[in-house]
Formats: sequence, C-alpha cells, structure tokens
Amino acid sequence: MRVEVRTNQPFASRNRLWGALGTCFLAAFFLLGGTVQGADYGRVSGSVSDPHGNPLAGAAVLISGPTLPGVGSLAPQVERILTDANGKFTAEHLLPGWYSLRVTSSTRVPEVRSGVHVVAGETVQEKFVLSDIFASIRFQAPPAHLSTWGDDWKWVLRASAATRPVLRFKDEKKASADAWKPPLPPAERLIGLSPGSVGRAAVDGDQGMGGVLAYLRPLSPDSDLLVASTMPADGSPATSIATSYRRNLTTGEPQELTLVVHQLSFGDGAMLLASGLRAPWNQARAMTASYQRTRRMSSTLVVTSGIEIDYLNAASSVATARPHVTAEYRRDSSNTITVRFGTLSAERDSTLLERVGLLSAFPQVTLGGTRAQLEAVNHSEVSFDHKLGSSSRAEIAAYRDGFGNTAVRGFGGPRALAWLAGSMLPDPAYKGVTINAGDYHSTGVRATFTTNIGNRVETAISYTTGAALAAKPAEALDHALPGNLREALSTDRSESVAAKVTARLPVSKTQITTSYEWMQRGRVTSLDPYEQASLQVDPFLGIQIRQPLPTLAFLPAHIEALADFRNLLAQGYVPVSRGGEQFTLTPAYRSFRGGFSVEF
Repeated sequence: MRVEVRTNQPFASRNRLWGALGTCFLAAFFLLGGTVQGADYGRVSGSVSDPHGNPLAGAAVLISGPTLPGVGSLAPQVERILTDANGKFTAEHLLPGWYSLRVTSSTRVPEVRSGVHVVAGETVQEKFVLSDIFASIRFQAPPAHLSTWGDDWKWVLRASAATRPVLRFKDEKKASADAWKPPLPPAERLIGLSPGSVGRAAVDGDQGMGGVLAYLRPLSPDSDLLVASTMPADGSPATSIATSYRRNLTTGEPQELTLVVHQLSFGDGAMLLASGLRAPWNQARAMTASYQRTRRMSSTLVVTSGIEIDYLNAASSVATARPHVTAEYRRDSSNTITVRFGTLSAERDSTLLERVGLLSAFPQVTLGGTRAQLEAVNHSEVSFDHKLGSSSRAEIAAYRDGFGNTAVRGFGGPRALAWLAGSMLPDPAYKGVTINAGDYHSTGVRATFTTNIGNRVETAISYTTGAALAAKPAEALDHALPGNLREALSTDRSESVAAKVTARLPVSKTQITTSYEWMQRGRVTSLDPYEQASLQVDPFLGIQIRQPLPTLAFLPAHIEALADFRNLLAQGYVPVSRGGEQFTLTPAYRSFRGGFSVEF
C-alpha cells in the first residue's frame, strides 16, 4: 500500500483543518445547548412483567401529568407509549411535577400508580407486575378421603390469590353410579368489539363497551360461572372485571352472587381539587357486590330478594346498599300481580350478550359539594299483568321513584358552566358534563301493551305519567346559588309515550329495532327509568341494526355487525341561559355506536 503526502497545496489543507475545527465547535455548541435545555426536563423509565418475571411486550403505558404552560385548560398532558420486546419503556422530556402512570395489557389486570414525582435532570424508575384477569378463580381439589371427583367435588371462588373465600359450595347429595343426569350446556365464549363507539359515559348501564371478553362455564347441570372483562377501544384508562356465580337454575329457585370491579375514567381531568391532592382527580376505583335469591313459597307465589352494595373510591369514599324484593302472585296462566321494591339485576334466563351488562352495573357518578356522589333510584311499584291470547299481554302499574343525586346531562362553554363548579363532572365522550341536580320524587302510573305479529315482528307501546325535572325561567336561574342546579329546576307533572318495533328479515336474518319515546318540552329527566330499562327504550328516536355475517370455515363462530343510533334527531335539547351565557341540558345525548360481536 502506498501513501502519498503532498505539500504543494497548503491552502487546501489549511481549509480542511479549519472546516473540521468549525464542525466540532458547532457540534459541541448544539450538544451543550441540548444538555442545558434537557436539564429542565425529567424522564420516567421502567419495566412491565407478569408475576413470574416474564417481560410483557406491547403493554400500553399512559402517563398523565402537569398541564403545559400557556394551555388554557384543566386537561393534563397525556402520553401513551408501548413497551419493547424486553418489557421496557421510557418517557422523556417530561415537565417536573407529579405524574400518574397506568399500565394495561391484554388479559391482564391494569395497574395505576399515582404520585410519581419527576425532577428536572433525573430519571424515575418504576416496575409494574400485571396479574392475569383469571387469577381470582381458583379450583380446590376434594379432600383425600374422596376416591373420585364424581358429584362430591367442590370449588372455591376467591377474592384474590390469598385464601380468603367469598363463596364455597359443596353438593352433599350422593348419586348412584348409574343415575342419569341431563347433559351440561356447552360453554360459551363471547368477544364483543365496538371500535367505532361514540357517545359513552364512564358507566351508565349501557352494553356497548369498547372491547369485551366473556366466558360462561357450566359447573353442573344447574350451576354456571361467568367471567368477563372489558376495556375501551380508545385506550382510555377505564376497565371492568366481573365474576358471577349462579346455582339452582333448573329448580325454579336460582341464586346468584356477583362481584364487579371497575376502574373508572372521567376524562382528561375532573373539575375537582380536593384537599391533599397534587393533581386534578380524573380516575376512580369502584366495586359492586350483589346477591339475589328466588324462593317458590307456593304454586302461585314466588319471592325474589337480594341486596346490591356499591362502593366508590374517588378522592373520598362513598358507599350505598340497596336491598330489593319482588313478590309475584300468579293466580292462573293469564293473570299475574307483582309487588316490587328496589332495583333488580339481570334476569336469570337472559342471553350471554345481555349478561355482559354486568360489566356496566354501576350507578352514575356525580359531584356534590366537590365530593363524589352516587346516583340512587329507589323504585317501588304494584302491577297487574294480563295475558291476551297466545301472543299479547297488557300491564298496568302504579309506581313511586325516589331519586338521589340525580344526574342531568348537558354541554356548554366554560364560562356558562363556571357557576356549576363542584357539582359537575366532565363527560368527554359526549363533549359535555354530568351535573348533580339533587333529590326529588316521582309518583305515577304506567300502562303497557305488547304483542307479536307472526314470528318475526314484536311491538310494544307504553304510556306513563309522573314527575320530571324541568328548567325554570332564566330569571330563576340567575338567582340560583353557585354550584346548585336544583334551584334552577322545578318538579313538574309530565307524560310520555313510547313505542318499539323489532323485526327480523327472513332471508338476510337482519334484526332491526326502532323505538321512539315522546316527552314534554323542557324536561331534562325521563320518567320511570325502571320501565325504560325493561323495554330497552331510550328517549326520542333510536334505531338498532344487527346483521349476522357468514360463518368463516377457519373460525367456527357466530359473528354479528351492530349499529346503534340514539336520539337520532337530537331532540330534547333544552337551552338554558344564566347571566347572558347559554348552555344546554338534555335527558339523552345523540350518539352512534358500531362494531362487531363474536360468539363461539
């Protein structure tokens, strides 16, 4: 190899030397500048794994923290990153302050960690361990003196990995080896997806959750176990996990025990700064535990009773206990008298898709005096049901509802809603707010007629009288105390008429449900929510379409496409003005939800 050095070009060599020195100087300048600027920020780094130490790749890490300077909003900065193949993650360029981290992964129980303090120029290390959503179920083998599983097996449903049981059942009856039993129903698996969902409150009794995984397992000929979980499709930090055990399904005296755990999200920062909090409160943990039992007192009298306990931990804790009882007297096959007190859970013979509604079985959350409150409805009624022929029936009922911490929906600008601070929660799904309107009572009557036209058309019509909240004149609203919407509303006698038609097309098997409930002008709450839930009718015009899709050879499953339109004409919007600023109240938002359900 030959190296040749030329000395007859001094100026070119000198230019190269100065060019190299200039480049190094500029690089050092920018590096130092970047270092100085980066010293104003901090970062969070960590790992995500399962209880066995295996890294979880692709886990979502949502980081929310201080508001950016100059942004005129209470919304904190939110960043979403995914873990790498080793379960690692790093978030850089974070403003100094207090942050909250939420980690989610498929089939794993989410974990939320608040109070993460980021300091300028330093890195905070966090480690997350996510357990499996089915870790709450543990089967216990029979004692050693039992020679075979047979009919003597027992199982234990535990609240956690500890040994504290919440339910224990053992069949004491021994059956002979040749005793015949009906075959167990097949296990059902459901995956419901609604990727295009629009218009969702945190938890409002709606079955249209973003993503659902459910599994119903028969345990014996007359008992089963349902495990279900949900996670929104938009990645928001809200999820629910439900476990429900039923027994005595074939004896006419069923029992049901249900536990639902919720992680609720109220948008990008709730308008609440309680004492001791370092950041706006926008998330909460909740739980619903319920027990229900049916007893056949005689050939004509059946009594169903139970209790539901709701618990919410959001800056402060609140809990409610709601007992319920129903006595049904059936004089003959055509006439039934029913007395109800309190609310009831889902019917025991409902479909798997309907039972997934347990995941949203939590009352509406509101704010009252900057403290979290739960909406409560104490329902009592006496009804008479008469069967007309083989396909029609008529019902008439007298009822009384007691509403506590009534939730009223609305939307408007920040200036118009400023006087309601401390009594409202943001509802970003509808770009609105949920306002606490206090307590009131409603007493009225209801008449309902349902009939089937052939095998493909079902119709229902209902007329209801009672009391509803209505907006007062603007003068009264101007004199209302800050944060008290109840003073701006009056309890007025009201009427409503609802109709519903469900049709199934013979060839395509499309199911179309159209419903409409007329309400008097100016009302901001509906009448008789118990009957609305029973008929599955919402205020104003609603259309639901369910279309079965062809079965794929490689996927033996029943797939349906769903489209659900609610308050399609945007009716019932009540404009309200205070101090020259206008906002809107409504008993029902206009919304659309679409997606698929897959059932194996």
